[in-house]
Amino acid sequence: MCGIAGYIGPKEADAVLIAALERLKYRGYDSAGIAVLGQDGIQLRRAAGKLKHLADLLATQPLNGHCGIAHTRWATHGAPTQANSHPQLSADGHIAVVHNGIIENHAALRAELQAHGVVFLSETDTEVIPHLISRAYDQGRAGLDPLQALRACVARLEGSFAFAVLFAERPGTIFAVRKGSPLLIGLGKAYAADGTMLAADAAASGASGCEVLLSSDVPALLPHAHRMCILEDGQIAELTSAGVTISTFAGASVSPRFTPITVNAESVSMGSFDSFMAKEIAEQPSILARVLESRLRYGVLVEPELGIDLATVNHVVFLAAGSSWHAALIAKRLIEQLARIHVEVDISSEYRYRNPIASGNTVVVAISQSGETADTLAGLRLARAKFIPVIALVNVETSTIARESHGVMPLLAGPEIGVASTKAYTAQVLALYLFALQIAKAKGLLDQQAEQQALRAAGALCEQARTTLLACEETVREAADLFSPAQATVFLGRGGEHATALEGALKLKEIAYVHAVGYPAGEFKHGPIALVTQHLPVVCLCPRDAMYEKMLSNLQEVRARAGRIITVGQADDHALRELSDLLFPVHAAEDTLLQPLLSILPLQRYAYHVARRRGCDVDQPRNLAKSVTVE
Repeated sequence: MCGIAGYIGPKEADAVLIAALERLKYRGYDSAGIAVLGQDGIQLRRAAGKLKHLADLLATQPLNGHCGIAHTRWATHGAPTQANSHPQLSADGHIAVVHNGIIENHAALRAELQAHGVVFLSETDTEVIPHLISRAYDQGRAGLDPLQALRACVARLEGSFAFAVLFAERPGTIFAVRKGSPLLIGLGKAYAADGTMLAADAAASGASGCEVLLSSDVPALLPHAHRMCILEDGQIAELTSAGVTISTFAGASVSPRFTPITVNAESVSMGSFDSFMAKEIAEQPSILARVLESRLRYGVLVEPELGIDLATVNHVVFLAAGSSWHAALIAKRLIEQLARIHVEVDISSEYRYRNPIASGNTVVVAISQSGETADTLAGLRLARAKFIPVIALVNVETSTIARESHGVMPLLAGPEIGVASTKAYTAQVLALYLFALQIAKAKGLLDQQAEQQALRAAGALCEQARTTLLACEETVREAADLFSPAQATVFLGRGGEHATALEGALKLKEIAYVHAVGYPAGEFKHGPIALVTQHLPVVCLCPRDAMYEKMLSNLQEVRARAGRIITVGQADDHALRELSDLLFPVHAAEDTLLQPLLSILPLQRYAYHVARRRGCDVDQPRNLAKSVTVE
């Protein structure tokens, strides 16, 4: 959600940090700010609204210095105003803090500090942090160092948090603290005493120091950093140009473990596209091919190395949220049909509060694009506490969910910057189809002929997705022209397409701000049909499958009440076309279990075009965050 960035090096910190915030704004934000520690102490610039407002402020009031921290804020406590923006300062202005997470006991801490005469200037939970640090630091300024002050502070905090701190008395130094929310440290190139960049790291001959960066996510480390270290829960890092030292909250020293950064700057840029969403929709055919290839060896499906014997599994529980939950709903049908075992699908935020029953031979699968979703992580930890093995399906293999799971199924979709998930969703669906096949194979329920037939169907998806995106575009644009003024839309589907209806509705809600809802079509008569008028677009998913005739009946019900009908089906389905105002043509998957993966493609493009016509920002929709790292 909120984004943290930090920089130490020879460049002007404000220029590096504003670029880093540009790469973090996809996480969702409504204000931003920067603090730079220079010769005149800590200097601060903050602005509500778009990042451009902060950039414009810096253009007229630049910050001079080579060490700084920055933040994009997604409001939780207090409105998105300049006063509530980060960094937040101590009363004397000697300590600056940027924070991601929620301090759950902030009200009690605020009351305690106010009783000691502390005056608060914001409504945020964050502001208690610099005041707590300041009190601990000031009370022992003669002998108490910043690390001790930070440890005294975190001992008082409850909740999930990550924060970075500047001390005016410690030039060229950033302190970073983590408990729950992600935080990464990056190392860039070494530089000479005159600021000239060197080719190697800080160990190079003649190096005066090394660029050090801090970030909530990898994109903001680029292009400066080439190695990174993940700060773990319960750790504090001290960053200087001379290097990085890490210790625990208890004071034990920890050796930093830096690994190469494999993501490049090109993968987190829009290229020739007008938005990340457009780029990521277009990338789906190649990503599907990548996912399939990763699960094969010599053309044969291989059992994943998950540390779990899939042959013994008789119960799967999926934990997910948002689009990942929709993918899990499809996975339930896939696994129950192919592997014949019981599957539950839980919304992560509900799972941990219902005291779920743990039975033998159960496996939990935690699905998260970012691998940092707070509710899913909490559910994972609950499952582990009940001694249930956990598998992660994540797009970030270094994420917390991946590191805390027994096994990992990498999604391999590449960085997804657009807030509305597109390529990660379809990659999840294919990965879960292959996972269902792997369970079936391990249980002896998938013979060689059936396996090859399923793999051929999966292999055909790449070209089918590519041609579907091309074939549907003209009609999708026409539909967006007609229905972009509509304030509500209903999506209907049966079987696996019920999840597609939910996902299509979510996309339209997220980026076009249309009140859209998805229903299983069989439930339409049980209340929702009352919504149908001549002004209501109804999107019906009608592949030629076992539920086809029943879907046609649903269409007739909508048509009889003058509803406007958009259908998703095969181009040569003349009966369907006659019942429709518009038909989005999609390929027929060779395996009907895979049809939802193709059916969602025109709905992604439809949401995109409706949003454009309504003047909405498709990459950074209002009020939303890409990675939900607080409960």
